[in-house]
Amino acid sequence: MILLYLILFFILFSYFFKRLAPYLLKYIIKKKFEKFNSQMNSNSPFEKSANEKKGKKKQVGEYIDYEEIE
Repeated sequence: MILLYLILFFILFSYFFKRLAPYLLKYIIKKKFEKFNSQMNSNSPFEKSANEKKGKKKQVGEYIDYEEIE
């Protein structure tokens, strides 16, 4: 009797897995692709983040105007 339940369990499990596998794979691939894109965008040398743009507005030191001596 236990053998019959095991066989039935494996048949049902394989049936549901075959039906759900495409959706699970699609979800996993979508998440990996989003993670890959977010990592690539954060390492892009062409686009600067908001923190780097803010840092350039800070004034460092004093501006000194020199006059030419003739």
